[in-house]
Amino acid sequence: MKHILLLLAILSPFITRSQSKPNIVIYITDDQNQEDVGAYGNTDVRTPNMDQLAKEGMRFNKAYAASSMCSPSRSVMFTGLYPYRNGSQMNHFTTRPGIGNLPAFLKEAGYRVVIAGKTDVFPLSAFPFEHIGKEFGKYEPVANRTDRRQESVKMIESHFKEKPEQPLCIIIAPWLPHVPWVKNVDYDPAKIKLPDYLADTKETRAAVASYYQSITTADSLLGEVMTTVDRAGKKDNTAFFYFADQGAQFPGAKWTVYDKGLRVPFIVRWPGQVAKGSTSDALISLVDLTPTLVDMAGLKPKTGLDGKSFKDVLTKGKKEHHEYIFAETSVEPHYWYNYTPSRSVLTASGLHYIRNYHPGRRFITHIDKVERNMFYFDSWVESALNNNKSKFLLDRYSYREPEELFNLINDKNEFVNLSGAPASRSDLLKLAGLLQQELDRQGESEASIVHGPLPDFYDRSYEIRQNTGASDLSFNRKVWNPDTLYITGYLDGIDKGGIVCDYFGQFKVSAYQNKIGVEFADGKVFYGSPLEEPRGNLVFRLTNKGQVEIHFNGAAVLQQDVKADFTKIKAGYVTSGKLQGLDVSGKYQTFVGKITGLKFSMNTLSRAPQQ
Repeated sequence: MKHILLLLAILSPFITRSQSKPNIVIYITDDQNQEDVGAYGNTDVRTPNMDQLAKEGMRFNKAYAASSMCSPSRSVMFTGLYPYRNGSQMNHFTTRPGIGNLPAFLKEAGYRVVIAGKTDVFPLSAFPFEHIGKEFGKYEPVANRTDRRQESVKMIESHFKEKPEQPLCIIIAPWLPHVPWVKNVDYDPAKIKLPDYLADTKETRAAVASYYQSITTADSLLGEVMTTVDRAGKKDNTAFFYFADQGAQFPGAKWTVYDKGLRVPFIVRWPGQVAKGSTSDALISLVDLTPTLVDMAGLKPKTGLDGKSFKDVLTKGKKEHHEYIFAETSVEPHYWYNYTPSRSVLTASGLHYIRNYHPGRRFITHIDKVERNMFYFDSWVESALNNNKSKFLLDRYSYREPEELFNLINDKNEFVNLSGAPASRSDLLKLAGLLQQELDRQGESEASIVHGPLPDFYDRSYEIRQNTGASDLSFNRKVWNPDTLYITGYLDGIDKGGIVCDYFGQFKVSAYQNKIGVEFADGKVFYGSPLEEPRGNLVFRLTNKGQVEIHFNGAAVLQQDVKADFTKIKAGYVTSGKLQGLDVSGKYQTFVGKITGLKFSMNTLSRAPQQ
């Protein structure tokens, strides 16, 4: 008996610590404005479960995404680092190799870390989530988005029954209310109070109605999750988060750094820790999510993060958090987009400064090019011919001033740009200085922002800078469809070297330990003879019949016939001097040395002027 008591005394601190860690449930909606929740004052949209969560917890009024696109925003929330620092700035881009992240951190504290539905962080293998709900994590069909198999709630039920001693963190992320929106059945478009930032057309009203229907659908799934946690008897020891990743897919919201693109609903219920029915005006960012959850899990703060824990705002009613936050957009890599990056800072006092790096370019997104359903943009163009407000809203969406300054206290829609107002000059200079200070801290230069993670395009060729990669979405495959592909460049340091390029997963070229080699997607690997010179000109030629030739400093080093076409662009990345999102050793290590002018040419290396 004495031995048992002694053992209990020894183990007691560890048992208590395990039991005291809260379960964490995170419900993320996809593309939803803060104002489009009943609890935030919208009297049209029906969100009974979101509203109930607000009654039982804390509602944040100044919660912001750090980027207004899915992958960059989620990469921020799961790493605690702003987009440039984690590596995911354009949509669908990978994070940098070796970046710490939320699931890895929480596993240190003994959590089971699960994600259900949409992930949208890359490479997913770098984020050690237990991934369930893959069916409703797919973009289409839309009918799958409601977790029809109830994998989320079944997993919660089974975990609490089978592993009650292990704290659970589960992230439930449906593709709702992301487009394509679900079919509207509950809303009368004519009776909706249309937000001021949208042009009032019949088509816009129909789109908003479908968007609201999608929100209501997301709310129903949220209700199922809340009920499951409560029914399992775990409500009192579960911190329940609900928020969106960024604003709605409407002009002046998603893809922009305007307030509508960044301000998100954010509600937390944590019985006994968070006051019921409370609100907070503390300025928080989704970059704060990871450090906050690390804090809640009882871990020491992780060094080097951009975000900081707002646990004291939740549990101690702390009134303030950030004095200012940073946000950005680098838009999508699609070839039919115009690259129009912006960087911004928002202050706790309600000032919002934006710097636009290509103000002369028209802003183009899915909204005005390839919207999947409820297309309304043409109605804006037509309305703008005779309606001054529609024209103002269309122009505001399509073109940017070099600098923008807004006062959100008296201009919540950001319609009045104060950057040229003499009375706002001091505010302009102060916030411009804050932004530059933040960019310098992160290490992002103006030249890097202006260029972006895009190829340099030429006539039938493009160049990729060393240690960068470009997405397949940046290429029109009807145009970039070579019969013969040439890769040329100057390599310095092939004695150490590493990966020269990865061509959309079709093949990899390496120059390592004075040997040049190529590995194809079908597993075939070929190497040339050892080279005496550690530097020189590379010419790689590959035909659509599978004939491959490699020359170095004018001498043939490899000739093979792989009898298959590897010249075509596939889903993935084309890189120079690195593997996208990965860091390995050996022949595919990040190139140790210098790669100059790595150019990919289509069909010929010579150019004749067009007559």
